Amino acid sequence: MSSPENDSRKEDALLHIEARGAERRIDLEGVREILPALIDALTDAVVVIDRDRRVVAANRRYVETFGIKRVDVAGSACTDALHCPEARRGGVEHCVACEVIDTRTPQRRLRHIPAAGGAMRRFDATFSPIVDADGAVSHIVEVWRDVTDRSQLEVQLSHSERLASVGILAAGVAHEINNPLASMLAGIEVFGRWLKRGNFEPRDVAEASETVGLMVREIERCRETTRKLMMLGRSYDTAPGWVDLNQAARDTLGLLQYELRKHEIEAIEDLEPGLPPIWAREAGMRGACMNLMINAVQAMSEGGRLTVTTRRASEERVTLTVRDTGPGIALEHRERIWDPFFTTKATGQGTGLGLSITSRIVSRHGGRIEVDSVPGQGATFVVELPIHGPGGEA
Repeated sequence: MSSPENDSRKEDALLHIEARGAERRIDLEGVREILPALIDALTDAVVVIDRDRRVVAANRRYVETFGIKRVDVAGSACTDALHCPEARRGGVEHCVACEVIDTRTPQRRLRHIPAAGGAMRRFDATFSPIVDADGAVSHIVEVWRDVTDRSQLEVQLSHSERLASVGILAAGVAHEINNPLASMLAGIEVFGRWLKRGNFEPRDVAEASETVGLMVREIERCRETTRKLMMLGRSYDTAPGWVDLNQAARDTLGLLQYELRKHEIEAIEDLEPGLPPIWAREAGMRGACMNLMINAVQAMSEGGRLTVTTRRASEERVTLTVRDTGPGIALEHRERIWDPFFTTKATGQGTGLGLSITSRIVSRHGGRIEVDSVPGQGATFVVELPIHGPGGEA
């Protein structure tokens, strides 16, 4: 037989349990109230469809990404409102969501589809089923993550690695070429001394000496070219030092002599004497010179004039200007030329990375780069750099 005291304790315990349950219900109701806001706050685009392929809900990110109206999408068929159809099976639209309904298995796809602005973007999409008490799929939750920029960075990294390999290969080839060139030069010098000691007609000696001199100059030219290749192939991560910008520009023009002759381009070298050296990474400066000049050469496939100028802009800054007489840059492309992989060149003539990399190099050296172009009147790129800058470590 229970006492009144025990009955009172049981009643208090039941009241406590009911109070805790009420608190939990209040918490759940609070979660339900903020759930739409939570879903809208996600950075990924989310949409929910039911098993009849009708759209139940879409978050703010989905609406903004694909340029649809939330009032139009709710309740509409997914084939009308969403980017889901992939193929037709037996004349019926069949997408990944349909496969999830059939198999009750989550799916994942990578897709290239247009976003709200019409530009093609790359999305990593996941399709997850919601199963009811009977084990059937009642809804599918689609989560769309824009991975375009990440994919471009991965491609850029891969391309940079290949460029680094080419630089190492060029440096190795240059080193291997230098050895036989040195032997050839030594042999020619011996031949020249023997020629002077021999009993030959003065006219024959003069003619042979002229030929020997020509061979020496050409070998020295080859050695100078390999030296420039080795400088260009150096890693950008080398320590900063005092860089002669005039020499970097002069060497780059030297490496482009074949392309200049091939396209009948006149090169004008206007380098200010006594230009002070700048604190920078030499490989970065040479790479920037090469990117700008190659870009100019490729813009003048039918001939023109390439002008490279250096000037001391102030007590603390110098400028490098690369001017071409090509077709110029269209107004609609002016802001996009700095974007990675943007190019108007034909396939195989450029990766669209040159100006993007150059802009980044200049920024890391505490400088700035500007372009001035009128369609049909060429383009002028002006790089301004500090003399006592961060050395590529900004």
